[in-house]
Amino acid sequence: MCEQDLKNSYYNSSHAIFDFMNHFRKKAFGMPTQSIPTKKPISINNDPWEAYNDVEQYGDLTLSNIEFTTTNLCNMRCSHCAVGYTLQTKDPESLPMDLIYRRLDEIPTLKTISITGGEPMFSKKSIKHVVKPLLKYAYHRGIYVQMNSNLTLPQDRYLDIAEYIDVMHISHNWGTIDEFTSVGFGAMEKQPPLKAKLKLYEQMIDNASTLSDQGMFVSAETMLNQSTLPHLEKIHNEVVHDMKCRRHEIHPMYPADFASSLNVLPLKEMKRAIHYLLDIRDPETWMLFGTLPIYPCINDPQDQALLNRLRETENVTMRNDPDGRNRLNVNMFTGNVIVTDFGDENGTISNIKTDRLTDVFEQWLASPLAQALNCHCSEFNCLGPNVLVKNMYYPNTDFRAKEREMHLMYNMD
Repeated sequence: MCEQDLKNSYYNSSHAIFDFMNHFRKKAFGMPTQSIPTKKPISINNDPWEAYNDVEQYGDLTLSNIEFTTTNLCNMRCSHCAVGYTLQTKDPESLPMDLIYRRLDEIPTLKTISITGGEPMFSKKSIKHVVKPLLKYAYHRGIYVQMNSNLTLPQDRYLDIAEYIDVMHISHNWGTIDEFTSVGFGAMEKQPPLKAKLKLYEQMIDNASTLSDQGMFVSAETMLNQSTLPHLEKIHNEVVHDMKCRRHEIHPMYPADFASSLNVLPLKEMKRAIHYLLDIRDPETWMLFGTLPIYPCINDPQDQALLNRLRETENVTMRNDPDGRNRLNVNMFTGNVIVTDFGDENGTISNIKTDRLTDVFEQWLASPLAQALNCHCSEFNCLGPNVLVKNMYYPNTDFRAKEREMHLMYNMD
């Protein structure tokens, strides 16, 4: 057995350990067996990644979500990928899993884990030594898991982990197949043959459809930008009818990291696009809008009309950005901790080799950047903008001052 196998042996064999301990408790002491915690299914009424849930439960922003970067490998090189600059051809050795488990055990409020990359399902070594141990840890603790994948890999890899996945999340921004073959590999120096690219596209659609048919909650995210704007209806129909996704997420694109040079939509055009999506969407499919640059505190009648429409439309929700509100990102190789959507501003804020994640989160909340943006209006369940939204659309707006105005206007505590 190799050194990495030894490091991971505890949770790699978690099923066997769990079953043995249950048997031992029952036989030796007559104690009741310990059951796997049950989880409510993901639904429009149960979105565990919504940061406002923690405000309602605990009265304040609370660390309940850890996002793990489990690999720097990917079989694609999307031009819009926010982490494209981190992608490599070989992963370094990951940190010992016992350190990861210990840091997670120190978070009593942990509800969700997000697994991202790179492409988390690309490397069989990473799946065996990192992804599966994380999935089994979450399973036995009753924690929800989302995996971010491009779904282009062999189907058996996804079926092998299906029982552990609560949300399979895919970015789907392809208005045409040509868009997939060009933008999906736009940052790749040595391009694969066109036939190979087309096969990946077909496999992505087939994987999403098959996994959905077998009961997996597949959620496709589409970014609002200049490239997707002309194709929104086609993309939505493909997500709903061909891929059979249970949810279609809509997120505006903001210039960050590797994608900092891409064309974003002007604010007015973005609002028109949201109205258009509400007009053409399948009313039976959950549509989730995330990180929208539209707020109750901005004195604009058109904004308020759009917000009201979003609130009142059936099977539509808006989600507060979890980054920095209930989520931190941990790099499985270095141990570095970042707040993803604030990464361009403050970079690495700590390291799990030395610090507990709960302490890191409290330090982050006390930082000047977090203090400047972490406003809260209970009247609208709104937690304000992240730094990308503020810098892009509201560089001169003081959201903490807006918060005070709203609290006076609506008599909020």
